[in-house]
Amino acid sequence: MNHAMRSGDVPPVHRGPMVRIGITGVCGLIGGIIHAAFTADGHELVGIDRPTEERLARGRNVDDSGAAERLDHACDISETSIEELTAMITGCKIVFHLAADADPSNWERSMLEVNIEGSHRVIEACKAAGVERLILASSGLAQIGLEGRIDGEIGVEHGVSIDSPYGLTKIMVETMGRKASQFMQVIAVRIGTVIPDDDEHRRRGGRLMATAFLQEDVRRFFRACIDAEFKEYLLTAAQSDSPTRFISLQPGLSILGWHPVEWN
Repeated sequence: MNHAMRSGDVPPVHRGPMVRIGITGVCGLIGGIIHAAFTADGHELVGIDRPTEERLARGRNVDDSGAAERLDHACDISETSIEELTAMITGCKIVFHLAADADPSNWERSMLEVNIEGSHRVIEACKAAGVERLILASSGLAQIGLEGRIDGEIGVEHGVSIDSPYGLTKIMVETMGRKASQFMQVIAVRIGTVIPDDDEHRRRGGRLMATAFLQEDVRRFFRACIDAEFKEYLLTAAQSDSPTRFISLQPGLSILGWHPVEWN
């Protein structure tokens, strides 16, 4: 399960004890970034995602030739039983739940099935398996309706406002996470925009640059999620410190103690 480090993988920086970590959505772009970082740090990893053929048919991360190597358990989380998911993550101290239908234009029932029912099953499996810390992927689209209406940076304290079913599903995931924090520590993170080519943020500018989450910052943030001390539930945004950023990175900066790279 702990795949060998390949050429081009990131150097280790983790200094805490090595742990067993589950990652849903491991074959996606963010899944690949953190899988490489955690592998370099020596953690034991359990990768969960859709079967490779199904993922490719959906056009998801098709150019990542190493994605299939990260996959330990192939399944659709919305159709897999809680008992089966529990067996997959048993022994994991931490689970990163990244799996989602991330298409904001999808108005089909599949959005609800994967993002809500699938997340519910993962959360219940984490409870049953005795997972100590769960990191839930949310999105800045939970607040997109607030853009242009708030003076200064938009913070988690400003509430939510959506324009798509995807944003709604992420608000529901955050709510489920808050409830689950009775049983384990939970971080719900509104993730910025991650793309394969970091330089494209600068080239295209606009909202892509303003919400940029550079890959080194993805590594820094999610590594911080492993060791940082916090109370039962933390909701925060995570992205890079772009010159045009309008989303507050608090309370994550202070509580998790992570630092974005200097923007050049």
